[in-house]
Amino acid sequence: MSKADELAAKLRRTQQTRADTDNCADLAIEHWPAQVYELYRQIEIWLAPVCEAGLDIRRNPTHVFESHSSGSTYNYAIDQLVIEGNHRRISFDPIARFSPQGEGCIEVHMKGQEHCIVRTLGEHGESLWHLQPLRLTGQQPDPVTLNEDALLSLIEEGLGL
Repeated sequence: MSKADELAAKLRRTQQTRADTDNCADLAIEHWPAQVYELYRQIEIWLAPVCEAGLDIRRNPTHVFESHSSGSTYNYAIDQLVIEGNHRRISFDPIARFSPQGEGCIEVHMKGQEHCIVRTLGEHGESLWHLQPLRLTGQQPDPVTLNEDALLSLIEEGLGL
């Protein structure tokens, strides 16, 4: 094989790898809103009894612009989840599908605190969600699995109940 043939083969492999990466990133973005909305539905189920007592939950449309490490950029519509009660507000803002922490990140904004819900994948490809407080300085605490108790504790703290 000549040097030119070797370079041509390398170029083909590089271009194919880039195309594969872009296709995977495209699929990840395509599925991200559905994964977030599945989490929102679970949160709404967990909070149903609190809604009966006056908690307000709604979704606000928003847009996200982000880029993948391959250089591809994405601009897509996705909803924020907003929870209001006790004259306070908590918003769940899905800021990125491509996150260094995992397979997606939803920032949680509430008075005096910031948290992040990070999506990771289980051994069978299922979504696993973890809650982590964000601290500007000092050591980050370990994330906790987002389950009903963790969410209710977050709501209790965020709404001052």
